[in-house]
Amino acid sequence: MNKKIQMSRKFKKCFYGLMTAIMLLAVPLPVFAFEDGAYTVSRTTSYANPETGETADGGTNIALGDSMSESIVEKEVLVEQSEGKTYVTLGIGLISNISNVKVQIQREDGTYSDAEITQTGSHETNGDTCNHYRFEVESTNKYISPILYVDPMGRDVQFFVKLNMETAQPGTGVFLSEMISTENQEEESEEENNSTSSPSEETKVQPEEVIEETEAQSEEVIEETETQPGISYMMIGIAAVVLIAAGIGAVLICKRRKK
Repeated sequence: MNKKIQMSRKFKKCFYGLMTAIMLLAVPLPVFAFEDGAYTVSRTTSYANPETGETADGGTNIALGDSMSESIVEKEVLVEQSEGKTYVTLGIGLISNISNVKVQIQREDGTYSDAEITQTGSHETNGDTCNHYRFEVESTNKYISPILYVDPMGRDVQFFVKLNMETAQPGTGVFLSEMISTENQEEESEEENNSTSSPSEETKVQPEEVIEETEAQSEEVIEETETQPGISYMMIGIAAVVLIAAGIGAVLICKRRKK
């Protein structure tokens, strides 16, 4: 009877050990791995500090603040990564009502500090001007806190922005990147439009040129797809091998103990 109890206990230990190994290996792997380049990501805004539930500027109408921060920050954000440094560009709209823009970034220890911002461009949207402000961040997982002096309110309004990095897509969107030049692309686009509107014998495209251009575009699409953030299949394969090895090892240990 004692031997049966001991065997039962050993089997339970082996079983629990195997389950523990499985649980450890089941920890989610990183779902995206960034290479140096430019990406557009979506964002989430909040008037109150999401970590404390309190407003940073003393405002009490959180619903109004949430609505304002959601409408004033462009829905896409530019994230640039180069040689270990990461830069973020926010689009701040309704500039006709704003006379000063500052940005604070959350540090690794949770505190906030002023970021050095650079205006990189602007465009018209929703009947007003939207300016783009670029700054360096320590981590894309930390909060960004713009501080805007809103003229109609006569005071600073501070709110919080969170980057949704799982939505990252390669590209610059409406932003001007300091890492990727879009001037040549814009010039080529203008030339193509001019050629379309006033065709001539010199600008006619021959079939061979169409085939070459199509092949070049296909290669660009393949290269872009390969560099797009995605699941690391190599890491998943390694995890699967380790999981199988852990299971076999646990079974062998159980058999030895039974002997």
